[in-house]
Amino acid sequence: MKNLIFFIFLFFSSAKSIAQDVHWSQVNENSMYQNPANTGLFSGDFRVSLSTKDQWRNVTKPYQTQAITFDAVNKYNRKLTYGGLIIHDVTGDGIFRTLEMKFTPAYTIYQNLQKKTKIRIGLEIGWKYNQMNFSNYMFDNQFNGYTYSELIPSNEKNSTQQKSNITLGIGSNYSKEISDVVTLNLGSAVFNINQPDQGFYNIKVPRFTRYHHFVQLVYKISPIINLLPMLNIQHQGVYNELVIGSKCEFKTSIFSLKNQLISGLYFRNKDALFLQLGLKINQIISTINYDINVSKLSKASNGRGGLEINIQYIWSRKIEKNIMHKKCIDYL
Repeated sequence: MKNLIFFIFLFFSSAKSIAQDVHWSQVNENSMYQNPANTGLFSGDFRVSLSTKDQWRNVTKPYQTQAITFDAVNKYNRKLTYGGLIIHDVTGDGIFRTLEMKFTPAYTIYQNLQKKTKIRIGLEIGWKYNQMNFSNYMFDNQFNGYTYSELIPSNEKNSTQQKSNITLGIGSNYSKEISDVVTLNLGSAVFNINQPDQGFYNIKVPRFTRYHHFVQLVYKISPIINLLPMLNIQHQGVYNELVIGSKCEFKTSIFSLKNQLISGLYFRNKDALFLQLGLKINQIISTINYDINVSKLSKASNGRGGLEINIQYIWSRKIEKNIMHKKCIDYL
């Protein structure tokens, strides 16, 4: 009980919430980006995930994000897990490019005898690279009074068009099987602890610390139906984000395969309503969602937000067979 109270305190330790970093609508499907302590939290030994997001295509040059993640459970100590992720992001008319690579080891520091309660911690060590091509931007002195001309020099003194730095993060996860039908999972993470400088001019622009808290329940309505309500809160600098909603998993069998139909409905505060559909076939899980913009920008976007797709593949090690050896008879 003390452990649960401690994690609830961490969950509500921040007054505001948000995201200035790259962020996803399918936040639970990008679990390692959500919290490094989520590394290795799946039924299996290996997991690879691909994500892509296309946003604001109806308003401006689309914001495009792709990610690939991989995590695994240690063969000799299943409390130890490790993984990594690569994120590529291109935003705006100026094509501001971001590339991030992260390593996320995690470990179960507490587990009761029944294995129904777990506390995990995870570490994130990342490298971030930014590139800005100033030739893609327009400056006021490139207007001759009537029209814009790229032939007119901008006279901007750009100290650099590239920037790279190291980022650090840490996270914790608490999970508990409350009963045979209800499982609780909650966690808190802190990213950009070192607040690296991401300024391109000779002015320090810190990458503000990002806090991410989440809580999710797994409720087994029946042997074939699971309901997964969740709440995600983020905050970074002056920005905030809250995502609330639920998805439903319906187990079925088609063509002698173990299938699972997935549907979800979520809301992001003052921004978007998004629907999720998915299908699990054996070890492959694919989900797709579309953001319906409901913010003040909806007049320009006509309600069109972004499309996001996630595909996961989970597999286990082959069970080694115990080969019986027989002693050969010696013949004279």
